[in-house]
Amino acid sequence: MDELLMNRYADLVIRKGINLQKGKAVLILTGPGTYAFARQLAKSAYRHGASYVQVMFDDLDVLAERLQHQEADELSFNPAFLKALDYEMCSEGWSYIRIDSTEDRLDHGPFDNAKYQVLGTAKRKFSETRTKKLMRHELAWCVCCAPGPRWAKQVLGEQATEDDLMDVLKPILLLDQEGPLAAWEGKKQMLLKRQAYLNNLGIDSIHFKSSKTDLVLGLRSEARFIGGGETLPDGRPFFPNLPTEEIFTTPDRLRAEGYVTTTKPVSVLDNTTEEVRLTFKDGKVVDHTARVGKEAMDAFFSIDEGTRRLGEVALVDQSSPIAASNLVFNSILLDENASCHLALGEGYSTALTNGVSLTSQEAMHQAGCNTSLMHIDFMIGSDDMDIYVHTRDGNEIQIMKEGLFAF
Repeated sequence: MDELLMNRYADLVIRKGINLQKGKAVLILTGPGTYAFARQLAKSAYRHGASYVQVMFDDLDVLAERLQHQEADELSFNPAFLKALDYEMCSEGWSYIRIDSTEDRLDHGPFDNAKYQVLGTAKRKFSETRTKKLMRHELAWCVCCAPGPRWAKQVLGEQATEDDLMDVLKPILLLDQEGPLAAWEGKKQMLLKRQAYLNNLGIDSIHFKSSKTDLVLGLRSEARFIGGGETLPDGRPFFPNLPTEEIFTTPDRLRAEGYVTTTKPVSVLDNTTEEVRLTFKDGKVVDHTARVGKEAMDAFFSIDEGTRRLGEVALVDQSSPIAASNLVFNSILLDENASCHLALGEGYSTALTNGVSLTSQEAMHQAGCNTSLMHIDFMIGSDDMDIYVHTRDGNEIQIMKEGLFAF
């Protein structure tokens, strides 16, 4: 790998992704297959003034062994030191970086799905406070990816190397630009213009129409499109995802009618799903099928009531650099930024003008914002996707034609 290039990438995540401030601490979550990049991130963080960096492993192969040998009561255990770490992060304003497990998803033992669901539910409840702070953008966070040999072969073919994959990722991450930080600021401004246009329309509902989808979902008057960079309570900007191409908002949890079909693979509870078809009535998934991964979807929908309702609608057109690559990356980070997508599960109160006041589940529901332990994006975009919005003053406006923005 080109060390200079990877160091530039690490600096981008530290400076633009989490926008690290001098004297602040950082938690980095990585799998064994991406540890080399985690090390580069940690070194960059110290170069840019971090007070402390903690690198933690999420080893899916070790997890598979735990699932094999433990029962449900044992799998629900989470050690107290992790609760203390969550408290430290929330009270002291740590930043959080997660490297997508693209390598390790291709190198682990078999998962017992029922046991994995028990473990995952317990873990999410255990870390609910930190997760909600991240979802509300009260802590800086960034999800990124790192090329590896297994992932390179999965995306590009058996002869591909991690250098080949980085060559593909370089323009997607704007690392081919002389000044990637300035290039990402330019990307942010472009996304802000799209948001402003849509937010000025007074949208009441959005209609997605393609050969595989016919879905209408509603928006509350408080909903606003956001995306690209986000802002912390102190006014500091950061990028939750690098790369990012989406603008998104929070739909009304009670207003979704019709059906939608996924157009790219999605990992659900660490199981691949493909061509998932979801049928909605009164905002709730009332039927679902899948060409691949039906059991994973069954398990997902059993976690809590909120998994059957929408928490996010995101717009991405087919001209994005990721879409233009014509590749399936098998990474939600990349694939969601190549396609319009919907998320089942927890909604973003930050995408509602009254979001700051929504401090309880009851308040969130009254405002139309879904709540759940889960949040998973499902890609639905395609070259034949048309999108119309219906405004509160009775107009119908086409905002996407054949997969491309129409404004």
